[in-house]
Amino acid sequence: MKRLTRLAGAGLYSIVAAVTLSLACGLSSTVLSTATSPPPEESPAPSPQASLGNSTSDLAHATVQILALVQSGGGYEPVWTGSGSVIGPQGLILTNSHVVDDRYDEYDVLGVSLTERTDQPPTLTYLAEIAAVDYGIDLAVIRITSDIDGNPVTADLPFIELADSDQVEIGDGLRILGYPGIGGDTITFTEGAVSGFTSERGVEGRAWIKTDATIAGGNSGGMGVNADGQLVGVPTRASAGGGDNAIVDCRPVADTNRDGVIDDQDGCVPIGGFINGLRPAKLAQPLIDAALNGEEYALGPGPLDIPGSSMDLSQVEFSNLLFSDEVTADDNPGNLWYALPEGATQLCAFWDYAGMTDGLTWSAYWFANGELDESGSFLNDTWQGGASGNWWVCVASESGLSSGLYELALDVEGEVMLTDSIFVGGNRTVVDFTLENDSQLDICFVQLSPSDAQNWGPDELGSEELVGPGTTRVFPTASDVYDLRLLNCDGDSLLEEFNLDLSADSSYIFTG
Repeated sequence: MKRLTRLAGAGLYSIVAAVTLSLACGLSSTVLSTATSPPPEESPAPSPQASLGNSTSDLAHATVQILALVQSGGGYEPVWTGSGSVIGPQGLILTNSHVVDDRYDEYDVLGVSLTERTDQPPTLTYLAEIAAVDYGIDLAVIRITSDIDGNPVTADLPFIELADSDQVEIGDGLRILGYPGIGGDTITFTEGAVSGFTSERGVEGRAWIKTDATIAGGNSGGMGVNADGQLVGVPTRASAGGGDNAIVDCRPVADTNRDGVIDDQDGCVPIGGFINGLRPAKLAQPLIDAALNGEEYALGPGPLDIPGSSMDLSQVEFSNLLFSDEVTADDNPGNLWYALPEGATQLCAFWDYAGMTDGLTWSAYWFANGELDESGSFLNDTWQGGASGNWWVCVASESGLSSGLYELALDVEGEVMLTDSIFVGGNRTVVDFTLENDSQLDICFVQLSPSDAQNWGPDELGSEELVGPGTTRVFPTASDVYDLRLLNCDGDSLLEEFNLDLSADSSYIFTG
């Protein structure tokens, strides 16, 4: 989705004539017409009442631009734009819910611009309404209701068929069509391959189709097409804002200076490479069925009473993180591991949470050997798990996860809540590390992390336990080299010890 900045005196999208828009962001003025002279000759659009073939130029005719419009001065002014795919001749259009999000009363009506020529800006032709929406998975179906004068219409449009997205495999080719710019920009085509799949709590089967095809922001809601000209998925997550490997964000999500706090004193992690996400077409079927049957369908959180940037996160708690190689039918971990064996194809993290609010923005950052794995990470997702409970995320590879150290950082509204790490491969064994408190001090926090980890990880004692004077505590862990950090009950550091060899059962005596 591309959001537009409204300026005083900016031109309006007239409902009866062509108008000129002078837009922010340094872009030149563009003209979008609703009544113009005939365009130059081009091959005609495909015949309506039939699904399209698989040529890219034909598919472009079922790709539309969606505009969120506000009424102003007898016309309409755009707030933002996105893309969509016509999935039925009667004017049903599949897109992202964030493209048509009406929960905050930021627009008055949706506009639909049709692709008449691939070398010309789309033409604002119809007004539309939301027919079905799911904010949790970021999908929506809108329905054309009238022409731009408000007159009822019965649309008769070229449309695209949906593919069986469960049959898509790694390496399959994908074509991406949409409108990455604003105003009168022409349609854009990119292509790439399926690079993987991701699971998600609350979503049955494939939650994401990953691709290395470039997807720019305005392409949100557009068309991801296979070689047969069928809709495989909806481009939803755009990591890159421009060309390949473009960085669109940089965030402190790792304790790179090892001071125990993740803040702006740490080096930021670049977010935004070339791995992008599509929501599989199969996830849209319940919405499409509801729209076709005229049934009410609206899922996902409503607007927050307090904007996310002003949220008090002091009551949010993530705890008890566990690692497994599988998720049971009731969303619990299967086997629990201190280190996964060589060749494991999936790594899942489970944790408890409290104090959450539906609609908050959260992220799960997976690192493999210190490098962010964007293809497995969940970035800026909308929370829909309720106030408390347990949740999970997984990173997977059908050919087997690469051996090494995997780290997970969980954040809410940009604040890191919990980190931990686990080894994959390396023929490690489980060893016992015994901490002996030979001092007069209470040890309330124990952090034991691999020396190659970026973060200290969680408190191994939990919120209630401490290691008092003259007592010991045993911590099972995977064999490797570790760093140890001890804190008192006020959170002050008592000890930092680095590069402890825990290749076998070991003890450490803290003397204060």
